[in-house]
Order: sequence, then C-alpha cells, then structure tokens
Amino acid sequence: MKVIHLSQTDAGAGAGRAAYRIHRALLASGVASSMIVGDKRTADETVLSAHDGWRGRVQSRTFSYLEAKLAHQDAIGEAGFVSPARFGYFNPSTDPRVCAASVVSLYWINGGFIRPEGLARLTMPVVWRLSDTWPFSGGCHYPGGCDRFTEQCGECPQLAKRSPADRSRQLWQRKQRAWRSLDLTIAAPSQWIAELARRSSLFGERPIVVIPTGVDIERFRPIDRLQARARFGIPQDRFILMFGALDPEGDSRKGFRQLRAALDILGRDASCTNSLAVVFGKQASSDRGEFPVPAIFLGQLDGDDTLAAAYSAADVVIVPSLEDNLPNVAIEAIACGTPVVGFDVSGMPEIVRHQWNGYLAKHTDGAELAEGIRWTLQDVNRLEALRQNARKFAEEHFDLRRQGGHYLALYDDLLAHRVSTGRERSRGMPNG
Repeated sequence: MKVIHLSQTDAGAGAGRAAYRIHRALLASGVASSMIVGDKRTADETVLSAHDGWRGRVQSRTFSYLEAKLAHQDAIGEAGFVSPARFGYFNPSTDPRVCAASVVSLYWINGGFIRPEGLARLTMPVVWRLSDTWPFSGGCHYPGGCDRFTEQCGECPQLAKRSPADRSRQLWQRKQRAWRSLDLTIAAPSQWIAELARRSSLFGERPIVVIPTGVDIERFRPIDRLQARARFGIPQDRFILMFGALDPEGDSRKGFRQLRAALDILGRDASCTNSLAVVFGKQASSDRGEFPVPAIFLGQLDGDDTLAAAYSAADVVIVPSLEDNLPNVAIEAIACGTPVVGFDVSGMPEIVRHQWNGYLAKHTDGAELAEGIRWTLQDVNRLEALRQNARKFAEEHFDLRRQGGHYLALYDDLLAHRVSTGRERSRGMPNG
C-alpha cells in the first residue's frame, strides 16, 4: 500500500500538524506513506514539495496571494473566512507521484493550493479528513448557524454580495461536478462535524467515519510542574490561566470578546488575585498593556516538547472557541494532565467531560466562562482529580497510535472493497 497525503502545509496551523501526525503514525506502522504540501516547514524527507524550482515557488506565492485577495474582497466585516478556490498551483490528477498512490488522503487544501477541479480525475480511493466544513460548503470554513450547505448554498451570509447565484452557489456547483466521480470516503475528527457532513448536500450520501484526532501521548504528557514553570520563568506560587493569543480584530469565532469579558470579571474578583494569565502564540504581544489581569507572554512556541512543557506549567487551559471542530490545543492540554475550560459547543464536549476533566460553560458569555475558571481553581484537591482524569481521558481516546491504526484499517477496507467489487483500476495517468 502506498499512501499520499495532500495538505497545504505540514506544520504551523492545527490542520497541517494533524495531517503530519497521521502521516508519521502510518510510517511507524510500516506503511509507504508520503506527504505533498504547498508550504513545507519540516525537514522531513518524506514530506515533498508540491512545486519545484523558483518558477514553482513564484507561482505558489502568486496564487496564494490572489486567493487571499479574492477571499477578502467580497466578504463582510471581519470575514474573509471563505475560500473561493479560484486558483490552484498544484494539480493532483496529473502529478505522477499522486497517480502512483494506492490511496490519497486529503486535509486542508486551501490557500491557492488545490482547486476542486484538480481532484476530479483521481481514480484511486480518496479519504478526506475534515479540518472544517469547507469541503462540503460553498466556501465557508464554519457555517456560524447557517444551514444553506444542506441545500446548494447561495444567499451566503458571509458574503457582502448575496444572491441565489452568488459565489457560494457557484463554488457549490463546481464541487458537485468535481466530486461526482470520486471514490470518496469522509473521515471526521468529531461527531459534531460528522453530523454536519451527513446533513450536507455534497457529502450526505458519502460514507462517513469518525476518527478522533490523535496526539503523541509519550510527548504530550504531564511534566513536573515546578520544572515546567522554571523553564518559562513562570512564578511557582500563582494559579496559571493559559490560553492562545487571540486577535481582537480577527475571527470572532475564536471567542476573544468572551475571554476578555471573563478576564475582566476575574480581575475584579478578590478570590482570584493570585491568578496569572500566560499567553502563547504569535499575536501574544498585541494587547500587553490592556489585560485586566497580570499576564506573561511566551510568544510563539515551536515543537511538541515545548508545547507540552507549557501546558504542564498551567493550572487550567482556556479554549473559548464559539465554533470549532476538535481543537488541538484542548487535546494537547488534557494529554499533559491540564484541565480545559471552554464552551459546550461543537466538538468541545468530545474532549471535555463537564466537571470531570474540565468545565464546559453552557452559555457563550464571559460570565459563564469566568465561573468555569473559578470553579476549576477553587479546590486544590478537586483540581488534582481533574488533572488525573484529563490524562486518563487522553490516553483512552486521543492516542496517535490508535488514530493511525484506524486510518490504516480504513485504507485496507477501501482497497479490499475495490478488489471484491471488481472496481480495481490501473492507477496510471488519467486519459485525455
């Protein structure tokens, strides 16, 4: 079996990291696995670049720029969180490396990487791991309560120019044509996104399996808290509230407003005076002078070992997303034995068991989030139980080895089904 993974990147954003982890898990199982990416960030020789030479690099940067410009020019307000897929600098259907594969696995392919039409002529089984809703929508990555994806999109609330035949309808039609002949199976990281895919007009009739995201639980593991804090210069005698940096002008789905409101409440609470916010991420310097509670900014953290140490230094990790699939930060945090506080939305209940390994606020407002943080920290014996439960849950549900095994079994089943039904075809270049 030869598996090719197609992903816009192999690191950086959560989708790229998830794709790379699956690839490495398959390699560890003895599978002939390789990745083709548009933005190669690791030094891994099994990860191949989609473009060769300076011409390819210029084309990829140009197409990525044009795709981003198109995505923003017709969006409303904060948006730009739609991907029109008008440009694609990589065509899998004509690439000999892809055409030689037994199975192709797709991940996040936006940013000018692959157009829908570039997939239309693939003849081998294709597995699409859903990073978000883009593969079955008219361009949005998260619907925000809209259910037009259950029909044919159009009248998109995320576009400034809305009409029955707007860009979302046009992209939906392009996808319908491109996906029509694919031998396509959907792999959903969460039950939440699996249910959306089942309701969708594009994927509703496709086979859909749920395979939760996995992490290397030998690397993401509890580390001595004193040592972890010393590594980052974090005080030993404070309650540490950790979260990723959020852009106040960015995606409201990430929950900046709700997090800020929660911190405002905690900053006025006499019982929380010993709390310290620790912020990680590339935007961590944007609001240094405006936090309502004392804060330390770690900046960008690179590498799983560094992230594991950071999570281990915290008493609680806050994930305030209002709509998300199965957030990597939450999974990584509980694997390190750190309870997570967030909202009872989307895929979060599949990671956090309320008041067992964390806290899920029922209403998406700052007051409820603040109450969850307070509840988590107010009893040290309970906090220790939450830590133990968090690690146990990660071991049972989010072990990367188990995830790799599920993907391998899926690939085996798809290839065996092809043979049994006489659908096996030659995997050379498509004709015409």
